[in-house]
Amino acid sequence: MVRKTADEIVTLVEQHREATYPFRDRMQDDYNLYIMRPYDAGDGYESYTSNEPRTYADKIVSWMSAAELVIRIPNIEEPREKREMNDAKEKFLIGLFRGADERLRRRLQPSLREQLSWYTALRGWYAGRALLHIDSKEQTQIDITPWDPMHTYWGEGEEGLSWACYRIQKTKGEILQQYGITLDEQDDETPIDVFDYYDEEDNIVCTQDAILKQPTPHNAGRVPIFIGMVGPQPLIQNLDETSVTDTIADYGESVFVGNRQIYDKHNFTMSVMMEMVSRSRKQGIKITSRDGQKTLDEDPYKAGAEVALANGENIEPLGLMEVARETGAYMGLVSGELQRGAIPHTVYGDLQFQLSGFAINTLRQGIDSVLRPRVVAMEDAYTQISHLLCDQYASGMYDPISVSGRDRNRSFFSEAVPPESIAEAGMPEIKIVSQLPEDDMSRMSMAQMARDGQTPLLSDNYVRDKILGLQDADSIEDAIKEQLAERTLPEAALWSLLQSTEERGRPDLSQFYYGELMHLLMQKQQMRQQSMMPQQPQGGPGGPGGPGGPGGPSGPPTADPRVMPNAMAGAPPPTPNMQGGPNVPPGSPRPGAQQNGAGNRDRLRDIGLLGANE
Repeated sequence: MVRKTADEIVTLVEQHREATYPFRDRMQDDYNLYIMRPYDAGDGYESYTSNEPRTYADKIVSWMSAAELVIRIPNIEEPREKREMNDAKEKFLIGLFRGADERLRRRLQPSLREQLSWYTALRGWYAGRALLHIDSKEQTQIDITPWDPMHTYWGEGEEGLSWACYRIQKTKGEILQQYGITLDEQDDETPIDVFDYYDEEDNIVCTQDAILKQPTPHNAGRVPIFIGMVGPQPLIQNLDETSVTDTIADYGESVFVGNRQIYDKHNFTMSVMMEMVSRSRKQGIKITSRDGQKTLDEDPYKAGAEVALANGENIEPLGLMEVARETGAYMGLVSGELQRGAIPHTVYGDLQFQLSGFAINTLRQGIDSVLRPRVVAMEDAYTQISHLLCDQYASGMYDPISVSGRDRNRSFFSEAVPPESIAEAGMPEIKIVSQLPEDDMSRMSMAQMARDGQTPLLSDNYVRDKILGLQDADSIEDAIKEQLAERTLPEAALWSLLQSTEERGRPDLSQFYYGELMHLLMQKQQMRQQSMMPQQPQGGPGGPGGPGGPGGPSGPPTADPRVMPNAMAGAPPPTPNMQGGPNVPPGSPRPGAQQNGAGNRDRLRDIGLLGANE
């Protein structure tokens, strides 16, 4: 590939800027709404600037930023080795995004999710860089840096992006600090445009006239940039036009799309009302004098003001402007359109009564129409980042990367993930699960309805996965089964307690639970053996005085080796002591005796509760 010069890069950027100026100008107008740039009603008139755009956008960004990032690779009917690699890849991605957020915070920037939420809401687009590189200490670094879509430019090829560039302004001092180059022609205080350019092979940084970073291979295999837009609308062309320039303005829309033309009308109407209120407080006055030149030295509306008048002079207020009754209806119409184009005011907590379930669902659908396109865009952004970084890591050019975070079971992990696990693992499914106050109750109600009745509509795992949105339905199923076993089987509960006390370093309690477990198992085995013994008539063999009767040579019944483990075969059952605890078999420690967890596991292995390798 022929490497680009600075002039060629600037030309590419300017050409793309010219072709896409409609939606970039729209982005600037939307930002003016967001920062509440003052509305101008004209010289001499009161001006009102609504906070509606800012409040609305911040609410959407807040909801999206608080959404849960769910990363999952399906393990349905996968062999154990594949499941382990899938789990490793999940941890790798979780750790990547956690580390990216930490690095952004250290640079005094919002987290990746917060920035993507803001850009998809206010710009209608997202963009950024996802790149692995080796630093000066020969360590692999992960670079996930969001870009402002308004200043991102790109070209498309047959397989995706052919190039991408981010334009940002830097001062002379910033260029010297970052690139070690002094630009003599640049003013010390005036920033200039710096172009960070990537193609399929190299990264080049330049100004309009100079190269700041020579062509450097990035080793990503393709352009390491993720770009996307909000919404399903494709780039279209009108029937009566020969270009698509006029439709580009609608390509990737912000949350203001439904109200962009109404905000000025709202501001104008409220400005008129402010003017009326201002004039009612301090009306215009008419002064009558003989020569028509009379002026007042003091404000007549000031408390305690006294105005001296000569004969023939007079002061009287001018009448107020009359506003038609239709003005109130007009204001109500504008306010209603604002709500229909955004979200209802009840969502902000402006509600004096409780809503029904149907009303809540209807309200939720209205919010989803705004949230859903942006959530889908964020999911696509995270998916693009995942593919870019995983493909780079799987190339084998990098040493194992250590990552940390919390896995699907909410357990903390910190481990190195080998590249081969990433290469052979499955494709991740990434979801952004938005959480609204009424969502939990609604999902629980749907889940209950799906499981009610003798023949449930859906399986438990489907309900947990698709309706409740739980990250690891299989683990939850196993946990529920274990819980039910503990509640219905005393020996399962004792086994669980034994394990937990060993893990907590309480050998005294673990010994006690071990003794109780042995006692319970022996009792159950004795009852099982008694039920298997044939019934003998009294006075005969096995009856009173017989070989099997009381006082006979056989004594208490023994365990059947076919049923009980070897260590317990033939052992007499323990009998309760005076304190209510068990008497354990000869050679076993008494309950409460000090012994380490390894000893417990040896004995449990002997009686068959643990396998040879456990």
